[in-house]
Amino acid sequence: MDKPLRQLVNELLGRRGFEELTDLCERDRHAWQEVRYSLYSLDERQRWSAIETVGRLMELWWRSARQEKVRQYIRTLFWSMNDESGGIGWSSPQAVAEIIATIPEIVEPYGRMMIAHTIDEPPLVNGCLWGIGRMGRLISDSVAVFQTQILGAFKSEDAQTLGLVAWAMGETGFSPAKSYLERLSHRTEPVTVYISGEFRVKMLRDWAEGSLIKIR
Repeated sequence: MDKPLRQLVNELLGRRGFEELTDLCERDRHAWQEVRYSLYSLDERQRWSAIETVGRLMELWWRSARQEKVRQYIRTLFWSMNDESGGIGWSSPQAVAEIIATIPEIVEPYGRMMIAHTIDEPPLVNGCLWGIGRMGRLISDSVAVFQTQILGAFKSEDAQTLGLVAWAMGETGFSPAKSYLERLSHRTEPVTVYISGEFRVKMLRDWAEGSLIKIR
């Protein structure tokens, strides 16, 4: 007997079976719906796998002349970040960034829009910072535009926020962040950053030092 669709999608997300997932989403719109639901999963690994699946499926659509379908979904993600949507798009900043990372030609306008929609929204700031790091050098110009707000994240008392902004500044090579990174040299709190399918844990000072090396 075939497995229930939700169980199948969850299993594929669990083992990061992206090729099978994108094929399944192409064949069955209900599978795509299950992936979208998983963007709000309490299971971190499942949630991040859903984010990566979104990026790969959007890339497939884009490369197969379905660009407007991609733009429409990105608009849906932005809508979910607004109060008017009736909820909060917890994974929407990360999903937008993942899409841009797989389709670099759409960094304008969507990268700048992602920062504008989230950098001043406390529930979405960490997602924004991860998204900046994920887009890396692609988003450097926009990071300069939002320099005051982004560097303002270094004033946070939350170690996770500090770790994400420290990591992101190294990925973008943003030299104005150097003095802020240097101030974290004594911070030993563990911070986890999801990178390429792995939850990487380092002390805050090590994230900062790694970024200083990249910027130098």
